[in-house]
Amino acid sequence: MLSYTLCTGTFNMVCLIEPNMPISHAHVCARENASNEYQRLKQQNLLNSELKPRPYGDSIAIPVITGDLELEFEAIERHNPHFELEAILENPPKKWEKLGDMVIFKQGTDTSEWDLQEVAKSLAVNRIAIQNEIDPGPMRESKLELIHGEDGWVVHRENFVEYEFDATQVMFSSGNVTERRRMGEIQTKDEIIVDAFCGIGYYTLPFLMRGLAKHVHACEINPNSITALRKGLERNGVSERCTIHEGDNKITMKNLRGIADRVILGLIPSSMNAWGNAIRCLKPKGGVLHIHMNVHEDEIEEWAGKTAEWFATASGKVVEILHLEVVKKYSPRIMHVVLDLQLA
Repeated sequence: MLSYTLCTGTFNMVCLIEPNMPISHAHVCARENASNEYQRLKQQNLLNSELKPRPYGDSIAIPVITGDLELEFEAIERHNPHFELEAILENPPKKWEKLGDMVIFKQGTDTSEWDLQEVAKSLAVNRIAIQNEIDPGPMRESKLELIHGEDGWVVHRENFVEYEFDATQVMFSSGNVTERRRMGEIQTKDEIIVDAFCGIGYYTLPFLMRGLAKHVHACEINPNSITALRKGLERNGVSERCTIHEGDNKITMKNLRGIADRVILGLIPSSMNAWGNAIRCLKPKGGVLHIHMNVHEDEIEEWAGKTAEWFATASGKVVEILHLEVVKKYSPRIMHVVLDLQLA
């Protein structure tokens, strides 16, 4: 029997600039080491858990209880936003999503009687939007409706990576936060990576920022996603280690044959159309594939085995299942999974 890990949940860090921010001792480290340093300081009881880490030049400053350097930090708000909404709305929503300084309510939320300015203030955001179904086409365009605020551009910080994108134009799945973190935790120093469906850099940026990949070849067809990817690369200071290949990856991946140590196939419901090109992108000695797919919950292990067999046959190489990750529930009884394969 194969074993796999079920990881679900979201973690959104919101950056809000306020006057008279508290001052704390600071530990400064490289961005790519920030996650590990944060955990180390926490385990050693040196972390100032009342404050949020912040950018410090090209590095990250983490608030600590002792040290020589002192900096201003943002306080972690402990108030319950549900109580804030209950004070101004008769039947407030129970759930919402935050991306940067935007709050997103689920499709069908009735806001006709809301004072949107007061709702935004109570949730400490500047913009409010209503979620709609993602366009099922190849560009996976967002159908988000902005109902309060000037535009959809947000800066969303997650796992010490900053994404910059227009939420009304491109999708961002908070449910995939564990997978983005998992990819960033893989040490890919000196690796060449092909990201076949890179979007705004969901996995490209963690590989560059935290995994220290040597270079990522990012394939994307959606012009809005490409604009956001360029902004994200620049914001995180990693533009020089990424080449963007614009257009249909059926064409662009053919120009990347034999160069990759690792290929990301991050498209659901299925990335099968790119499987053949993914094999050809790997170096002659082989490499690692991360294959995303929507699979029925009763068929996950069977699918993993059959997929491994397919890649063994198609590549003529020995294939090993490294890991099988269940990312989230996509719909009733359908799970978004990622299969990690080693081809050698």
